[in-house]
Amino acid sequence: MIASFYDELAPFYHLLYGDWEAASAQQGRALAGLLGRHGIGPGAHVLDAACGIGTQTLGLLPYGYQLSASDISVGAVGRLNEELAHRGLKARVRIDDLRTLGETEDASADAVIACDNSVPHLLTDDDLLQAFRSAHRCLKPGGMLVLSVRDYAAIERQSPDVRPYGMRYENGDRFLATQVWEWDGDLHYDLRVYLTRESATGDCKTQVLKSRYHAVTIDQLLTLMHGAGFVDLQRRDDVLFQPVLTARKPT
Repeated sequence: MIASFYDELAPFYHLLYGDWEAASAQQGRALAGLLGRHGIGPGAHVLDAACGIGTQTLGLLPYGYQLSASDISVGAVGRLNEELAHRGLKARVRIDDLRTLGETEDASADAVIACDNSVPHLLTDDDLLQAFRSAHRCLKPGGMLVLSVRDYAAIERQSPDVRPYGMRYENGDRFLATQVWEWDGDLHYDLRVYLTRESATGDCKTQVLKSRYHAVTIDQLLTLMHGAGFVDLQRRDDVLFQPVLTARKPT
């Protein structure tokens, strides 16, 4: 379900932002600053383990990092390759599962990142723990794990919860996207994204993309990261638009 959701979303993902290019640049600047303050500077190897169409990968490349990027979605990875080619940039891009990171060698990365609330697509604590253990394996001693996630403990459970992105315009077309959350208890919800495109001639088409999320709390994520062997765990609310969790692999 996760892969097919992002396969279908990949051509339109940039339209979920008011200005995707600016958002990518801002996130790259913020992440580069965070990594640099922890001694991970230009030339370091960063694995973007949930890269999507490349919001963070593209944002970090101008700061001199060596980027590897992986995602479970063939469509998202294909879109990232197109964006890299268009910009004349290079990164090692491949299909991989966040839970296993089987395409990344042991102790090869200085940092592993997974942003934009990607880890809550893993629907059980066992899957999350497996993903964190895989990130730990891929990191060099002293390497850093960086996640950005929603603070689900602060979100009211109401169903349906309708969250519009707003109207966008592209090539003369009008584009409207809306999220609808439908809660299944307190820990999981089904997500529908309604994508409507209206052409200049008035023709209109709507797609409905479906996925599911694990509303895992930040406290539980930090507990699982510690269980995977990470130390120096922190929550930061001054880096990105979502809370950022950081941790280190012991030296």
